[in-house]
Amino acid sequence: MRLRLLALLVVGPAIAAGCAQDVQPSHDAPSRKMIVLGVDGMDPELLRDYMKQGDMPNAQRLMAYGGFRVLGTSEPPQSPVAWSNFITGLDPGGHGMFDFLALDRNNLLPYLTTSAVVPAEIGPLEIGDWRIPIEGDRVTLLRKGTAFWELLAAADVDVTIVRMPANYPPVPGSGDSLSGMGTPDLRGTSGTFMFFSSDPGFISRDVSGGELRKFGIEGDRLLAAVGGPPNSLRADAPRTSVVLEVIPDPVHDVALIRGGTRERLVKAGEWTDWIGVEFTMVPALAKVAGMVRIHVKSVHPFLEMYVSPVNIDPRSPAQEISAPADYAPMLAGQVGPFYTEEMPEDSKALSAHILSAEEYLDQSGVVLDESRRLLDFELQKFVAKADPAFLFFYFSTIDQRHHMMGRHIDPEHPFFAVNSPPRVRASMTETYRQIDQVLGKILDRVGPQAAVVVMSDHGFARFYRQAHLNAWLKEAGYLVLRDDAAPVSAESEGWLSGIDWSRTRAFSIGLNSLYINVAGRERHGIVPSAERLDLAREIADRLRTWTDAKNGLPVVTSPSLREEIYRGPMLAAAPDIIVGYGDGYRASWATSKGQTAGKLLEDNLDEWSADHCLDPDAAPGVLFSNLAMTSPAPQLTDLTVGILDYFGVRPVQGMRGVTPFAPMEVQRHVQ
Repeated sequence: MRLRLLALLVVGPAIAAGCAQDVQPSHDAPSRKMIVLGVDGMDPELLRDYMKQGDMPNAQRLMAYGGFRVLGTSEPPQSPVAWSNFITGLDPGGHGMFDFLALDRNNLLPYLTTSAVVPAEIGPLEIGDWRIPIEGDRVTLLRKGTAFWELLAAADVDVTIVRMPANYPPVPGSGDSLSGMGTPDLRGTSGTFMFFSSDPGFISRDVSGGELRKFGIEGDRLLAAVGGPPNSLRADAPRTSVVLEVIPDPVHDVALIRGGTRERLVKAGEWTDWIGVEFTMVPALAKVAGMVRIHVKSVHPFLEMYVSPVNIDPRSPAQEISAPADYAPMLAGQVGPFYTEEMPEDSKALSAHILSAEEYLDQSGVVLDESRRLLDFELQKFVAKADPAFLFFYFSTIDQRHHMMGRHIDPEHPFFAVNSPPRVRASMTETYRQIDQVLGKILDRVGPQAAVVVMSDHGFARFYRQAHLNAWLKEAGYLVLRDDAAPVSAESEGWLSGIDWSRTRAFSIGLNSLYINVAGRERHGIVPSAERLDLAREIADRLRTWTDAKNGLPVVTSPSLREEIYRGPMLAAAPDIIVGYGDGYRASWATSKGQTAGKLLEDNLDEWSADHCLDPDAAPGVLFSNLAMTSPAPQLTDLTVGILDYFGVRPVQGMRGVTPFAPMEVQRHVQ
């Protein structure tokens, strides 16, 4: 693993140097305009391979004018953690993002790390079943620290931030900002799709991230009740819904969909555009706007229909998704409606086998097309702006496709898809090409007058085997189950289920987090506080000896004590050990929920077949730019400081980085 990282550090600069022949500087005094393209999950090894194949000419073009580096990621290399490192220039001890899930130590329940709902201080006025709010609940961003663009805006830099992850609700008062990862769907979830079938034998049930339902039937009409947000104006907060009518043609593979903003005639295999839907809160008085996309999978012999999660409609946002509030409606007015939920590629529907791999690529392609239209609009604005100006734009496509296409592109994967269609087998190559085309458009539009930086929060690694960390803790004697604990299965629900807290000293929940059950800290803690650190060291040392009996490979290669890797005011909130898995391994889905399986390891037979939540040395990101670079091994926090330095803005106290770029007086911008 570390040899692979060293090879990338050596080969990366050589690639850029090999492309730099016959490049002449356009001028010696670059302007103060910068575009940062945030490409989630772009991997240095894949990037190198695709450049060698000639698939990334614009990436090579950019590197030739500046440089390329492997970019060190966060620990753990999870997206909300890594992007928070970049946003604040702090490590998790400063910004407080440690995992996708955080643990409330009082009730031992998890919560999403990036934002939380703060109830209104003044309760509602109660009139019968109605609850009339005097003041509303509010959503607050949990990430600590100062976003770098707040410092830029304070220095009079014209700032635009499009879909920055871990920025919901968006930071106000610092230019234009559209929220990204962390933004819920209209129901308040991280994305819940629906699937309807007219098959009489179909069984309605819930799956992870979705609801499978039978159509209602009225004569020749099929009725699909699409669930909306809970009605908080009623005492029992019932969930609202909108009924779509679907009339299948008795002969042809086509169906008429009625409901929302207009009728649509849809052929089997087609996707609709955005359908506006409104959910009634108070009849004739109050409605909430959302929107869905529909895919008619089949019409005969049974009608099957996928309905996307209900997205917040950016034309009339029901929640705060942009700053200022009118920025999202303005964008929608210019380019049309677009996905607003946090991770719009519906990987959950593919994992549930509701969408096929090709259908997933189609849906992911819609997301990418929308992003490209948004970028085209922002590029027009950016080119017309005077100095100084900064634009950040985020793309999720590489990350989400790599997660789901891993088993289709890797013959060594235990769930390798032998008969994948050629389009699916070539999907990652094509995705990198598409991002390279985006980069080419940026270079052509901005010319030599701006710095262009491409970065990723992390790369990717193999995910062949699921590691049941709580099972390992049980076998090692640190976790004890109750005698009546139910066996864990794929359908198991509940968080931290079956644990005997009176005898448990350590447990895991989340993807990389291990907690000591400390007395006075955890709800049922038994480990004296004075013994916490010694126990954490003991467990970390033993984790390094965990090997896979199937192949002899190490399961955990980087178990880090929080005191060794973090600093800052949030250190005490961190998990006690950050577990970095070896390449090919990742925490099991059961572990992420805190469950204890009956085995230590098992093959990953899920559609989610590649990952990056492991040892950070196994999944570094990329950094390349038309700016010359001096740092041989930059980190995400270095890039934060480098952006500030480019505009002559001093970092705030606590930022850990050092600019990776050469001094501005020797920089040159050439496209």
